[in-house]
Amino acid sequence: MQTEVKKSRLENLFIDGTIDEETVADIEKMLTRKKVEQLHKYKIMYNPKRDAWYTANPHDYNKRIQRKTRGELLDALKPYYMSSSPLCLQDIFEEWLEYKKTITESPNTIHTHIKHWKRFFDGTDFFQIPLKEITVSEINSWANQLIKKYNLSNHSWQTIKTIPKQMFEYAKDQGYILNNPFSELKVTVKFRQVTKASSETQVFNTDEYHRIVEDLWASYDKKHEPRFLSVICNFLMGLRAGELCALRWRDLDMEKWVITIHQEMVHMDASQLNDPYYDVYKVSGQIAILPGQEGKKGLYVLLDHTKTHTERTIAIIPKGQKIFQLLKENAPDAKPDDFIFGYGSKYLNLRALNSVLEYACAHIETDVKRSHKLRKTYASRLNAAGLPLDQIRANLGHASLTTTLGYIYNPLTPEESLKLMEKAFDD
Repeated sequence: MQTEVKKSRLENLFIDGTIDEETVADIEKMLTRKKVEQLHKYKIMYNPKRDAWYTANPHDYNKRIQRKTRGELLDALKPYYMSSSPLCLQDIFEEWLEYKKTITESPNTIHTHIKHWKRFFDGTDFFQIPLKEITVSEINSWANQLIKKYNLSNHSWQTIKTIPKQMFEYAKDQGYILNNPFSELKVTVKFRQVTKASSETQVFNTDEYHRIVEDLWASYDKKHEPRFLSVICNFLMGLRAGELCALRWRDLDMEKWVITIHQEMVHMDASQLNDPYYDVYKVSGQIAILPGQEGKKGLYVLLDHTKTHTERTIAIIPKGQKIFQLLKENAPDAKPDDFIFGYGSKYLNLRALNSVLEYACAHIETDVKRSHKLRKTYASRLNAAGLPLDQIRANLGHASLTTTLGYIYNPLTPEESLKLMEKAFDD
């Protein structure tokens, strides 16, 4: 009651213009924290090793709640004592997201979660239901209706359901609920069936491959820019576009003729990178904003890992060896940290890589295919040549053979396919 009187006085001071709105909010937060501290029956302690404050969960003494500062810890306790309405999933999203940031090494994962939250979950009726009242039937009804509403494929559903699934797990760990009903979810509606795209749209066939390579060599002979040879090299290596752009001379062993893939370039939103969450990645060197991008909304960033956080080594076949030898001869002063397909310390970016490929497609008058199709062409040509699928999987850096199979198309021309069919039935 006393707190309400003080708030009323503060509000009057604000109305009179004696103090500003921000000061009122700070004082109200202080009073709320003091009230929570009075109501909380367990000790609040500091752990110097973790540089964090912790206390027992009000609903389960055997579990802890931990935060970086004492104030943040009191804020986390607020829903247990000061909530005017029962806790729901909507209430704990920000709290769960902060926790998620501490257990993932991928900033893009957090960005994707925020995007999916805004599109599918934020403000919806299901996420307003009190956590303790949610039943398995309500979860089943909600999930199946969501799949029908957005006509989701199985893959899409598996991706977005990560958010509610992990939020329920977090709610149970924090003691907000005693049991996790989400684990009993059953999907009974049909997912949207995804028809595999045609080879014509996904890979360069033999004829297109040879004509593009010829066109790119002509461009290189005219301008002597490594970017033209980058596309030819990726026909022979099948790297992710960001991995190709991130290659440095130190990654190439010209004695054993292997190249090590351990970094990737990505394109990120400038406002996203300004989030304090990314500061720890910048300080630790896990994220490096590439130079020369001042004032741009989209920035090229170098990560210290690949998409799958695994390092792999790929053998360079003789055609590729000749290209790298030529590039080395033309850059005798190149340093180990210089980008292979850049100009000294400058770099080839993702947009430039796609531009090279688009121009080459225009020159030979074929449908434009972007850089990811080089990777699929690589996998498909290796498969057509008889290389075991597991080796193709390893070269691509896939953890699952199922993923690799999604990259396999027919890279042959109709004439080549027909000859193979005829050969199969020869006496």
